[in-house]
Amino acid sequence: MILAIDFGQKRFGYAYGEIQPSNIGVTSKKGIEKMAVDLKPSVIVVGLPLSMSGRYSCQTFESIDFAKKLKDKGFDVRMVDERLSTKIAHEILRKSKNSKPVDAVSASLIFENFIRNPDAALKIPDDLPKFDIDHIDGKRVLIHNIPDVSILDRIKAKKIDVLQENPYIAYLFKKRVNFVERFEEFLEGDYDIIITAEPEKVENLLSRGGKIVCP
Repeated sequence: MILAIDFGQKRFGYAYGEIQPSNIGVTSKKGIEKMAVDLKPSVIVVGLPLSMSGRYSCQTFESIDFAKKLKDKGFDVRMVDERLSTKIAHEILRKSKNSKPVDAVSASLIFENFIRNPDAALKIPDDLPKFDIDHIDGKRVLIHNIPDVSILDRIKAKKIDVLQENPYIAYLFKKRVNFVERFEEFLEGDYDIIITAEPEKVENLLSRGGKIVCP
């Protein structure tokens, strides 16, 4: 049994079934949590809202927080990029003149996307690797694709930015820093220290005299 969820602030779309949705609808957060307990799905698939460019938004991290709480209850949770799902759902309803809620149709699209390509789904990991670095004191520091949030405990800086491609790890960093980006092209640069295992990707973001730290 697969349970797919379209995350929302008040309404949650859902779709569940085996290889295709057998039931879709909308409910509250409490209703979704009860449904998960009652259905005992083998996997729960939560939609991952990103901007059209693939960048993070507040809703990205809110949906990951919701997915993480489901995982903490013992469920196998995956997340699927849901860009365009709402737009496509509106188009489906317009063409079919169907009266089903758009959130429910979006959940069915999330379900179908997962079935088509389960390997593309983001899995919330049980553990993450740890990195050992010396204490760092700088003005503007960039942490670039380092999957260890505890690295923040060894950094003292006026400004710390994080670039993290993995949405779940980005969520963990966002709980502790103000700015988390997903793509290098959106960073302004001029960092005096960059912590990265991929220096070739960020050398152009260093200030004159800046240094790269490879953990």
